[in-house]
Amino acid sequence: MKLHLLKKLYKDNKISDFELSDAIALLIRMNAQVDLDIDFIDEKTLDVIIKFLVDNDLSEYKSFVVLMRYYRVVDRKDLFIHLTRYTGMLDVIDNIIGRLNKLVGKEKAEEMLGDYRAPYLGVKPEVLPQYADRLMKILNKYLSEEDVKKVLTGNNHNLSEKAIVGEKIEYENSASFKKYLKARHQRKVQELQNHLDENKLWFEQVITQEVVDFVKGNQEVLSGKIVDDKLYITKIPYDTLSYLNADNDVDKKYYGCHCPFAREAIKSGAPEID
Repeated sequence: MKLHLLKKLYKDNKISDFELSDAIALLIRMNAQVDLDIDFIDEKTLDVIIKFLVDNDLSEYKSFVVLMRYYRVVDRKDLFIHLTRYTGMLDVIDNIIGRLNKLVGKEKAEEMLGDYRAPYLGVKPEVLPQYADRLMKILNKYLSEEDVKKVLTGNNHNLSEKAIVGEKIEYENSASFKKYLKARHQRKVQELQNHLDENKLWFEQVITQEVVDFVKGNQEVLSGKIVDDKLYITKIPYDTLSYLNADNDVDKKYYGCHCPFAREAIKSGAPEID
């Protein structure tokens, strides 16, 4: 293991020695568990490690943070991305249930949900669509379509308003909405180019020149375009490189989909998510 790289990360970011000590102890334990150097494992072996965490009540947010920090500093982008497939569901169901409580009251919500619980951290990504399917059946049984939309729609990932302050300033300083959209697109293309040049992940994606060129060629991606007084926006695929190289519609949908509660159902064909 390249623990010296992790130590440097913690030191550079002024993370406490206590946290570093815990992180190293966890990694050494993971290393012993699979009897391999965890620098060189594959995704299936990482799944074994995560199952070990779950089985031993170690599947906590901080454990995943340690693993993600480590695989970032040793430049195992594939394993870092694999970990995000587990963490991408965090808070989503809890926030939906929170809005359900506000809409119908906590007592009524508990009656509707019965023994339904949000998925635990470490549940396999292939199982997440089952959680979505069951929740949708409950909501559709008790609520109108309009109220279902109210319950589902919200800041499910707890994103901070501070994250968009820069864009708000750019918008307010633009001569027009169209000029803002064009300038935003140019900024986002440059952002992707910078990540490529610096060999850095962009969220959960590896950026290649093919990806940069794809976004550069369509202003609707990561920005928007106004046509006949209508605003058109195209979501960037979850895995853009794989999306561009997919040779069938199912794979295109799979690599395009960002939602961990639906993505795996696209490939398996079940359950059929509402």
